[in-house]
Amino acid sequence: MVRLVFHDAGSYSAAAGDGGVNASIRFELDRPDNFGLKRGWNVIEATDKKLKGTAAEGAVSKADLIALAGAYAVRITGGPAIQVAVGRQDAAAADPDGRMPELDFSAEQQLANFAAKGLSAQEFVVLSGSHTLGSKGYGDPVTFDNTYYKTLLQQPWVDKSNEMAQHTGIPTDHVLPDDPTCRPLIQRYAADQAAFFADFAAAYDKMASLGARWA
Repeated sequence: MVRLVFHDAGSYSAAAGDGGVNASIRFELDRPDNFGLKRGWNVIEATDKKLKGTAAEGAVSKADLIALAGAYAVRITGGPAIQVAVGRQDAAAADPDGRMPELDFSAEQQLANFAAKGLSAQEFVVLSGSHTLGSKGYGDPVTFDNTYYKTLLQQPWVDKSNEMAQHTGIPTDHVLPDDPTCRPLIQRYAADQAAFFADFAAAYDKMASLGARWA
């Protein structure tokens, strides 16, 4: 569910003024970078159907449900409570392709990609902390904490004698600890989980509003 938010928001371009959290992801599920997100979208569709005939019908959009579901997933796995406004309008068609980071991007390319969406280096690093959830090897896959940053500093994937360690994280994670912009931020969040939680909540709120057209 958290990944669904990132990928819906990831189509935003500050220069073009289009894309963002608008539920266009439902038209983009066949794109390679959205592989596996159909499961998340199924949750949104099922929830939307349950709202029919309630006071929320017409007031809470599919885009709102995506933002709300991601925040809920963070909270129930031990992360910060994130207040999410509602009133986003849903897109009627797919957003432009090619705006998500590629798996072989360097740290500099990732920072530039997020900057094009209006997100700072600090916001990029703190949002990347959501990789602590899931099966990427950063501690308990269903616990939201700062293990991601501690693991980045340990860089277990450099130990070629440990086959399991080679599967920790993804290539775009591996390049971050050696980047002079990212490393101090990684060190900060590895040392201070409370700071991570506070900054993540603020960055999530900003990301979940990228490109939003409010009713």
